[in-house]
Amino acid sequence: MLKLRGQPERKPQNEPQPFCGLISCASCGMMITGEHKFKRQKNGNVHEYTYYRCTKKRKDFACKESAVREEEMDRQLSTLIQKVSLPKDWAEELLTMAENDHKNSTQSLIACVKEKETRISEISQKLERLLTGYLDQVIDQVDYTSQKSKLLSEKKSLDEEISNISHKQNDWLEPFQNWVKAAQSLDKTASDDDLFAKKVKAKEIFGSNLLLGEKTVRPAAGGTPNAFGRSGETAWAALSAAHSLVGSQPLSSILVRERGLEPPRDCSRYHLKVVRLPVSPPAHWYWLL
Repeated sequence: MLKLRGQPERKPQNEPQPFCGLISCASCGMMITGEHKFKRQKNGNVHEYTYYRCTKKRKDFACKESAVREEEMDRQLSTLIQKVSLPKDWAEELLTMAENDHKNSTQSLIACVKEKETRISEISQKLERLLTGYLDQVIDQVDYTSQKSKLLSEKKSLDEEISNISHKQNDWLEPFQNWVKAAQSLDKTASDDDLFAKKVKAKEIFGSNLLLGEKTVRPAAGGTPNAFGRSGETAWAALSAAHSLVGSQPLSSILVRERGLEPPRDCSRYHLKVVRLPVSPPAHWYWLL
């Protein structure tokens, strides 16, 4: 009796639901939470259901949004994920373009580096002439120090640019290939029963912009995927826009855009004229742009 009285019964807590922390209420802006419900029939059968509803924590607003069954939430999220999936023929074409562009970029890199090395050589000659003029007392110490500082600063900047071009300009291919594979696998993710995996993908694609209103899950901002910030200019948003063009334009015009697969370089005149891509680079390699 002492043991029972010392440990009173506590109301069991619901286990974390897969879609919690992903969707907000379209009416009041509060987060959506999940809860279990049990229905006991007269014949003794017990049915368990999971519902998602608004937390209704706003004290200044009476939210009237209804709850949604987990099965319906799963179906709607799967549909949204499938809308931004990359078709197999698109993926194969884009990977081929990227590999060809990557191979052809060597000549562009060499030309760009050579131009900067020529400029560095010119700066070195100027430094030698500047030193000679100072030693011959043609210029005073103040002018010598000022001019030398400017030339050394420019030379250092050029050295850093050469280093960046040599080590980073071709690092865009592998992240791009990984993104294409991830985008192509969305169909499988949407059709699987792993709800937590769907949540991860939905969070990656839509960020925190999913809303639940009138029992319907939809992206905010007019239905455009807006992951990673960047004002909606993301790979997922571009891919969604490309899907909307199917049927109204030939595939070649959908895949051919203003920009190439290869990120732009400092030496703009040596850019390759490559096949264009409707998909902007994913956020984790924006630093290459």
